[in-house]
Amino acid sequence: MLIVELYESFKYSLMTQTHHGKNTMINKRRVVVTGLGMATSLGLEVEESWQKALDGISGVGKLTLANAGKSPVQAAGEVCEDDWNIIEKEFKDTSEKEGERRTLFALWAAQSALKDAGLLNSSEKKRNRCGVVMAAGLGINRLEDIRQWIKNGKDFDVMEFGKDYKNVTKDSLIKNNANRPAALIADMFGLHGYNATITTACASASQAIGTAFRAVRRGDADMIVAGGSDSMINPVGLVFFVLLSAAAVSTENPSELCRPFDRKRSGLVMGEGAGTIILEEESHAVKRGAKIYAEVAGYGSSMDAYKVTAPHPQGIGAEHSMMNALKDANLHSDRIDYINAHGTGTKLNDTAETMAIKSVFKEHAHNIAINSSKSLIGHLLAASGGPECVFTVLSVNRDMLHPTINLKNRDPKCDLDYVPNVSKAKTIGAAVSNSFGFGGQNASIVVKKYV
Repeated sequence: MLIVELYESFKYSLMTQTHHGKNTMINKRRVVVTGLGMATSLGLEVEESWQKALDGISGVGKLTLANAGKSPVQAAGEVCEDDWNIIEKEFKDTSEKEGERRTLFALWAAQSALKDAGLLNSSEKKRNRCGVVMAAGLGINRLEDIRQWIKNGKDFDVMEFGKDYKNVTKDSLIKNNANRPAALIADMFGLHGYNATITTACASASQAIGTAFRAVRRGDADMIVAGGSDSMINPVGLVFFVLLSAAAVSTENPSELCRPFDRKRSGLVMGEGAGTIILEEESHAVKRGAKIYAEVAGYGSSMDAYKVTAPHPQGIGAEHSMMNALKDANLHSDRIDYINAHGTGTKLNDTAETMAIKSVFKEHAHNIAINSSKSLIGHLLAASGGPECVFTVLSVNRDMLHPTINLKNRDPKCDLDYVPNVSKAKTIGAAVSNSFGFGGQNASIVVKKYV
């Protein structure tokens, strides 16, 4: 990821050239959004999910894993069984070989976005100008894929594992590299150009979208499918966040357990799924008569360099990420009307993000509407920035904001407008979508009205 960022910075610096002793700024290509796709606990169709979000309907429910009654985690934003069956049927040939939820969610979201953009069956000849940048999580660790090679109850038989490793479950991390979603999307839909996989914890999908945005803007591609996909709703994945003391372990009503910015928030609620957007160079989109939802105008990223499991207490990394995105978009802070917050519902994140917003936007922070999509669908980890960017684009396009649900007890330290419990109509000229990940990775995307 560092190499990608350094390369982008070098390419960006080349936009400023000296001509007869004067600095001349080369015109940047404008990048627009022409398609949206998602698969979350709210459903598989963007419009259905958007309406549910506006209505404040929670996709979080009681954990359905086998033996879930023994788990300290009792709530999750799972893609329901009926929707999973639809995805498996749609990609029957692939699912029989793959079986990994993360990969199939990505295929569904990518296909939906391409269809929405009118590119699914496109006769686009320059497929080498079309690419994929996808975020992917850590994959599924299954204890049963290890247990069968344990000798004497303690020793792992490396030799036997080497002979029989192909017998592990088909959705195992052992069989599924992180680049599997990006590779399969490219192969299935004939996108032979720019291709990258981003794995940077909870900032992954937003960094994938930012990376794709920069690639289109500088001319490396004309169209890119960008977003993220993840699923860690499995015993090892769940216990990971319990051990970090980051997960909500209450036995309260699951749909009310994810409550960002609330004084009684108790931790993140895990979700799963995917979200993708089609990023397209403006003239390429206009020439083919595409509908344009919005323009992506800027991208910023940063690293806290503080603690692996906690944000900087003053939100310095988040502050830099937003400031970098605004600078990249050439927008003053008072132009931002809305922020789709990282908003995890953890004690540390919500106060740090609030402090960062105040630091960047000063007094204007109190004029900005802020919401957390995680209150509705849970925390999709590496994929979280995907659906959240989809909701941000729709908010900019339609001047509507979904609520932050379950916000009933205002935290005095979180004193901004978080659109509590009821959707809001608001004219949105420009917005920011934030993702801040474990390890201190931060990413912010600026989306504005296309005019």
